[in-house]
Amino acid sequence: MSHSVPSAGRHSEELMYFPSGRFLKEAAMGHEVLLADLAWLRAVQYYGEHRQTDRNYKMAGHIFDVVTTLDPLFRNAYVFGGLVLAQDAGDLDKGVELLHKGVANIPDDWLLPFELGFIYYICASDMAQAHRWFMEAAERPGHPESVERFAAYTAAHSGDPHTALQLWIRLYESTENAYVRRMAEERIRDLMSELEEAPPVGSDDGPRGP
Repeated sequence: MSHSVPSAGRHSEELMYFPSGRFLKEAAMGHEVLLADLAWLRAVQYYGEHRQTDRNYKMAGHIFDVVTTLDPLFRNAYVFGGLVLAQDAGDLDKGVELLHKGVANIPDDWLLPFELGFIYYICASDMAQAHRWFMEAAERPGHPESVERFAAYTAAHSGDPHTALQLWIRLYESTENAYVRRMAEERIRDLMSELEEAPPVGSDDGPRGP
């Protein structure tokens, strides 16, 4: 006898009863990090289910908020969650809100403000906000030299696919998260295909990115 696979819609209904992060934190009794790890596994599972089916991520914001409330120092959850919300779910505001939460909870980390700049550049073509957050990242200890190049570039130039490609490559090289790396790999492949199909530009177009 065969068993049917639960639909994405059914999983979404189940997640409506996923407790809030604040409630779980109060009930955790010292086991917040363990619960955060379990919620993280559910977040990854949820993303994978919908990535393969309807690509509807309406509960993603709630799940990533739960994870990061239970463990406010969960860097990967902010990075991956911000990307999923802004890029896959098409909800820039929620992606930005999650990353702002990360910046507030891990104020010395350079990657979280860099991700804010990245999202503003890629998802909103907002060069002013991208520049602001790349500059914030450049002021944090331990940032790579490439952060300063992106800060300088966004100060004076408009967006183009060449710079977007460089940003995705930078993310691919810097992340330790396998899911973020896979997402970046897909975007890199798409952008390279787009650039290969684009007509050649004149030599007087100026620099194409950092």
